[in-house]
This record gives sequence, structure tokens and C-alpha cells, in this order.
Amino acid sequence: MLAVAPQIFSDFRLDFHSSLMPNPTVSITNYAAENLYLVAGKNPFPGLVDFTRTPYLYDIMEDLMPDNGIERVVLMKGWQTGGTLTILAWMLWVMGVAPAPMIIVQPTEFLRDKFSKQRINPIIAHCDDLRAKVSEHERSNAGKREKDTLVSKQFPGGHLNLASAMSEPSLRSESAQYIAFDEVSAYVDDCNGHGDPCGLALGRTSAYDGRKKIFYNSTPTIHEQCRIQREYLTTDQRKFFVPCLSCGEMQVLVWANFDISGEEPAYLCISCKYRHYNQDKTEMLARGEWRPTATSIDGARGYHLPALYAPVGMWSWKDSVRQFRRGLADPVEMKVFVNNCLGEPYEDDTIQTCNPDDLQQLVEDYWPADKLPEGIGAITAGVDTHPTHVDIVIVGWGRGNESWVLDYWVIPGDSNSPELWKEVHKKLKTSYRHHNGLSRLRIATSCVDTGGHNTGAVYEFCKSKKDERILPIKGAKGSAAPIIDHPTVKKDVGIFLFPVGKLATHGRLFSSMERSIQAFKDFGESLKTNLSARYRDAEIIHFHKALPPRFFKELAAPKKIWRKVEGKFQMVYETVAGVDDHAHDCLRYAHAARDYMSDIDIDKVCSDFDGKVRRDT
Repeated sequence: MLAVAPQIFSDFRLDFHSSLMPNPTVSITNYAAENLYLVAGKNPFPGLVDFTRTPYLYDIMEDLMPDNGIERVVLMKGWQTGGTLTILAWMLWVMGVAPAPMIIVQPTEFLRDKFSKQRINPIIAHCDDLRAKVSEHERSNAGKREKDTLVSKQFPGGHLNLASAMSEPSLRSESAQYIAFDEVSAYVDDCNGHGDPCGLALGRTSAYDGRKKIFYNSTPTIHEQCRIQREYLTTDQRKFFVPCLSCGEMQVLVWANFDISGEEPAYLCISCKYRHYNQDKTEMLARGEWRPTATSIDGARGYHLPALYAPVGMWSWKDSVRQFRRGLADPVEMKVFVNNCLGEPYEDDTIQTCNPDDLQQLVEDYWPADKLPEGIGAITAGVDTHPTHVDIVIVGWGRGNESWVLDYWVIPGDSNSPELWKEVHKKLKTSYRHHNGLSRLRIATSCVDTGGHNTGAVYEFCKSKKDERILPIKGAKGSAAPIIDHPTVKKDVGIFLFPVGKLATHGRLFSSMERSIQAFKDFGESLKTNLSARYRDAEIIHFHKALPPRFFKELAAPKKIWRKVEGKFQMVYETVAGVDDHAHDCLRYAHAARDYMSDIDIDKVCSDFDGKVRRDT
């Protein structure tokens, strides 16, 4: 007799059972309206679900019904628009009306378990019809392993498996006719070396060709790196058109048509400019309709739903304005606005990578070895260490953090050698003649990198230089890490180690370089009408002609990109392999040294130097 694996037999039994099921006459929306109870504390509108608040969900749930020729449905959405609610309504309908095997995939195991406990279990507990079916099935199978658990819900004629995109066994567990990928853009690219998690799960639907349904639901992330965007672009790309309440013109809500100058934001009709306010959304949504804007490659339906359409009482237009204004000051917050308010992938153009040729065009005729340029009140140094050499950049600081690069040295030698560090110390003791001709300035604070293979040598060097404010530093990851933070104590070596924020220092330096390039262009324009114009401004960097071309190439070497780190997109700065960025790092560390001196009012120091010149002349 032919032996059949229990799992294969189970899959066949469910497939045969579902093939005999008549086409259901009860729709997803109708069944949910009578059975989907939203508990207080987790939902703004507790009680039985009311889809009249979100009429744009009707078409999406209709697409998820069987025998309509639509296999794939994609929802690229913003905050509080009902994507997860759609999954829950569909799930409830499958369990209560049209039993079949179903998988819901969450980004992580933690989110999977949370989804089960906080969203699914309360819905089952409040659904009399479904609770009885699940309980009866559990009692009838009391002696078997098939029972209702945190990640598997068994019911007559089918089962619901909750999977994690980070767990290969959960994705391969059992065949499924229906799959919901929730927050799919947050999935890892590779599931523990086994491949794309979506691909692994889709492999479980092969037995249901012609009858399966796949639903992708997610807010987007980074342009061209985002799963939901890739899926949406292969569909008919539907958008929700709503009428102007004055002239009736049908239109899509887009951010460019909002007037946010007043206390209450208003949407202006594209035709008659009639002003619509947040409370008008209820009527606008009720009279709206989905319209395709492209041709699908396989008949798939795609829906784009920004948070601008969220029903009254949930995410408001004023909420979007607040997030937009936060984004004006912070590109990370702007990404939040674009992804979650507009429901669009974020394409970061706030900080362009600097061209080294543009930086080299900024060079000026000043010679620090002779005399400092006018405006400097303090000096710092940044030291970058490597096995075969040490790089040093000296920076002068003036009012408003205007800065001048004074020297750039590369000291060759074994960075674990005391002789090399004697040479470094000699350089850091350099003093410069002030512009007033009456004073000499020494380096007030230096930051020395402790990374790499020479950590012990750097510790030893810095330990004996505390009084000279030569600080050992270590890079700190994370978007919240400041330019320079309070030190940690390294008791074993007797030093204070100062964390320096990588993103913060990269961001400040790139901002200063771009500001300098723009200020130099403005200076050139001013010279056309004002021959006394000067290239001076807060936060800009000055460079002198003696700096080598290599310095500018290294300064512009890092590139700012968004990279997925542990499943989340983060802003990072990366350097192309084989390209040095030593000058860039030295300048970052000099910025950190400047921030360490935040208790010193450099603007006042500069004024004191100016006063000294006047008194002595």
C-alpha cells in the first residue's frame, strides 16, 4: 500500500473539502458588519465595525471574494486607513463563511504574537458564531495536536496559521488558499538564508492555482527598495477620487492642493478652489470612487490610500500638517510624513552627495602658517587612526560656527608605535598667530579616534594628555546619538571614553559643505553688483589653496543612503570600497571637539579679540 505523509493527506483533505464548497453568498463586508467586534482601547470606534466610515474599503474587500478573476490585491497605504482592518474582516469571513487554509504573515515573531493576542483573540472572543465553531472543533480534537494556539487557529474545514517573515518553518508550514502579507515592506529581504519570505509563503499556494487570493498590505518605505511599491507598480494603480462639495469635480487628494497657512488646513478644489475642511471628509468619502490609472500585468488590483483619506475622528489633516512641519527640520521626520501621511515611498533629496570639484572651487588665499584669517576665536583638531598612518585636520572656529581648515597632515608609521604618537603630539601642540598679530592660539580640544587595531596605543596616548583636552572617542550608532556625549569610564585603562554620534557628525558636516557651496555661489552673484561683498556666513567652511586635491576627494567620499538594518530602514553614510574618507572623518572629529567646548562662548571670544585689536591700535 502506498504510504502518504500525514501533512500531504491533510492538505489534500482541505483542498478537496474547499472544492466542494458552494460559492458563498455572504460578502466579507456584510459578515463583518454583523460579527466583527472592535474592542475598546485598541480601536477609536469600539463595537461592531462600521464600514460607512471607510467606504473606500468596500471595493478592496469585494476583490478578496472568490471567483472574480482577481488573484492578487495590493494596498499601499498611510496611517489609520484600515489596511489591517481589511485583513481581520477577510480572516473572519474565511473562518465563519468559507472555510479554507489561510496564512497571515507579520514582519517578526514579536509582532505576530502581539497580532494574535491583541487583534485576533478578542475578535474571536466577541464573535458568538465563530467562537462556538472554534471551541467545538477544539473539543472534538481534544486527543490530537490540532488545537487552537497562539499561532494556529483551527476551525471546521480550514485553519489559520500566523507566520513570521523571519521564521522559515512558519512560512513553509502548510498549504494555503489565502495569504495576507501585513506590513510587507518591513519584511527582511532574506529569511535566515532561505530566500525571500514572500516567495517561501507563496510556494504554499501552488495547490490552489485559479482559486488562491494574495493580499499585500503595507505603508511604503524607501523609493525603489520597497516591497509594497514594487507590487503596486505591477497593478492597475487605483486612486480614490472624491468630489468637490461645491462644483462636483472628481479629484484625488494630493498634498500640493492643501493650504496650510491658517490654523485649520484646507483642501482647495483643483477646479473652483472651494475650501474643504477635515470635517468635510465624511461626505467626500461617501461619494468617492476608485479609478484605475494604469494597466495591470496580470489583472491584479492595486490601491493607493494616503492618510489624507483617514475617516473623521482618526488621523486628521491637522495631524499631517504637524508631521510635515517636523519634517522640514529633520529628513528622518520628513520620511515619516511621506511614508505614513502621503502613503508614498520616500526619495531622499534633502542632502545631496557633495562633488569634490565643487568643494575645491571654494579655496581662498589664506596661509595659516603665517597668520590666521580674520574671524577665528578657537581651534580644534580631529585625529583619525589607521594601522600605517595617522591623519590630522586642524580647524579654526568663528562666530556662528563658521570654520576654517588650517592644516591637514598625514603622519606615516606604525600607529602602535610610541614614536609615531610623539610626532602626533608635536603636531597637536602647534600654535598659530592670531589675525590681530598680538596673540597666539593653540589647539583647545582634540578628538582622537580609538577604533581599529591600535586602541590600546590611543588609550595610552590620551591617558597622559587629559590636561591638554586630548579626548579619546568612539563612534556611536543610532539616530539619537548626539555630536558628542558624556563619557564612559574605562576603569581598566584609566580614561574617559567619549561617544561621538556617527549620523549626527556626518549630517552636520554634509550640511556645512552644502551650505558652503551655496554661499559661495551667492557670493559670486553679489560681486556683480557689490565689489565689497565677502564670502562669510554662519556654518560655512573655508579652505586654503595649499590643501591637496586628495583632501577634497576624501572629504566628499561618504554617500548618504537609506539602508535596511535589522529589518528597519535607517539613514547611513557609506564609502565606496577602495575610496578613502580619512579627511572627512578628521573633520567630523574636529566638529565633535568644537561641541565639547559648548561651555565656551566663541562669539564672545571673537568679540574680545576684536576689542583687543581696537585698543592696541
